[in-house]
Amino acid sequence: MADAGAREGVIALAEDASRSLRLSLTAIILTYNEELHIERCIRSLKPVASRLYVVDSFSTDATVEIARREGAEVIQRKFKNQADQFQWALDNLPIDTDWVMRVDADEYISTELATSMTKLIPRAPASVSGFYVDRLVVFLGRPIRHGGFYPMRVLKIWRTGLGRVEQRWIDEYCVVERGVVDYCPGDLIDENLRDLTWWTDKHNKYSSRRMIDLLDRELQLGLSQHKLVGKMSRRQVIYHKIKTKIYPALPPYLRAFAYYLYRYVFRLGFLDGQQGLVFCFLQALWNLFLVDAKLYEARRMIAAMGVESFIKHLHDAHGLELGPLHLENESSRSA
Repeated sequence: MADAGAREGVIALAEDASRSLRLSLTAIILTYNEELHIERCIRSLKPVASRLYVVDSFSTDATVEIARREGAEVIQRKFKNQADQFQWALDNLPIDTDWVMRVDADEYISTELATSMTKLIPRAPASVSGFYVDRLVVFLGRPIRHGGFYPMRVLKIWRTGLGRVEQRWIDEYCVVERGVVDYCPGDLIDENLRDLTWWTDKHNKYSSRRMIDLLDRELQLGLSQHKLVGKMSRRQVIYHKIKTKIYPALPPYLRAFAYYLYRYVFRLGFLDGQQGLVFCFLQALWNLFLVDAKLYEARRMIAAMGVESFIKHLHDAHGLELGPLHLENESSRSA
């Protein structure tokens, strides 16, 4: 009994020491039925994050139980979209650390990234408001390092109170309001372990969100934030301009083929082998072609039933909570 008590004491001391070495950093993870990934995600964050929050959208699997077992604090809230959910977390969670980090449930940080975070974040001068990291996608077991998908530098870490999330239905950015954004070497690895049936179903839903984003811009429905605000990397600024100005002006359907050729041929996506072919085809061609088809369908439905009835259809048929419209003029209603 004495030996058991001593061992427990040593373990407790080791855990206390480990906590004392962690950064003053809160990691926030959004979840819905992520029992396959959440343990891996949380365990990768434990060496660096002193506090872990999981904002769960009422999972029906073991996500909540696993997250609590791994030491995360779990809050449940109804889901609208990623941007809305994460901004709610920033505005409402009792974050008492100096820094905040956003991590998706199917992501985890590499040892190199954990090491660089531990070294760089505590020494960051007051002028540094955030840190970029490199996001590495692993698809069908292979890291996707070509096609312009890597390194994909994203803002994931910022000083508490300075970070915001673009309110968009898809592809939202995290931004900081002021200051300098530095860089932490190492990869944030995005590796979803589910099969292609799940993946295509997920991206089918994403295509509906992209359709909403384009339709919102076209009809000025007031559903998304389109103006670029906050500090962004040069790459993000260029990508934002392409996404919001150039791509929407290109001919429907043909732009999906052009984007695929850009990724697979000109950005050397073919060097990632069979996985690169499948990834570029599904991500850059099939998904965006589907967006244009859904946009065409949406325009036909709006012409027949009106905007409000179409929005109701999206809610009733697909569970998309678009919220109130903010139409700029009456002509938009019958556009």
